[in-house]
Amino acid sequence: MKAWILTKTSKYWKENKRSLVKILHPLAHIGSVIPFAVDLLDFWQNNLGANPILEITHRTGRTALTLLLISLSVSPLRLLLNWPQINKLRRPIGLYASAYAAIHFGIFIILDFNLQWGYIFQEILNRKFILFGFSAGVILLLLAVTSLKVFLKKLGKRWKKLHRFVYAAGFLAALHFILAVKPGVLRPWYYAAIMLILLSFRLPQVQSWAKERV
Repeated sequence: MKAWILTKTSKYWKENKRSLVKILHPLAHIGSVIPFAVDLLDFWQNNLGANPILEITHRTGRTALTLLLISLSVSPLRLLLNWPQINKLRRPIGLYASAYAAIHFGIFIILDFNLQWGYIFQEILNRKFILFGFSAGVILLLLAVTSLKVFLKKLGKRWKKLHRFVYAAGFLAALHFILAVKPGVLRPWYYAAIMLILLSFRLPQVQSWAKERV
């Protein structure tokens, strides 16, 4: 009975992998936009607490990092589930992560420092967590721009090498989160742990292990 169930499940999975991605694709867009809509609604209704700028800064940062982790999880899922079609979700989710990171940084330079570039660069250079976050944001912006098809054609094989820097962005973003909060707050460490697990899938040994399980 168990073998029959496993066989049926495996057959159903193989036949519907492509269809599932077609369902997940619009859901990925909707799910990525929802946090922004919630933030706008809370801003409109004055539900951002005593320090709305700080609250919206934290929210956009967490959303950017969450979406980045989801984007980076696509490759491990492709390996573990033998699901090449899921690669189609990586680019849009990654672009949303870059967009939230840009909003996060935009709030910092516009609302916090009113475009006073001298103070902004001083903060970036003097405070490590801002430097790490700024570096992650620059990488994500570069990757978002070069994700356009015109750059894909121009860069050729170099495109894949360039976009591996997304892992550096993820590592820097996790460090930014850890250093930005008070000591003893555990949430950023959960993000960092997930990031390390995802980074481990870049190791040949882990990739071989994942392929053997399929």
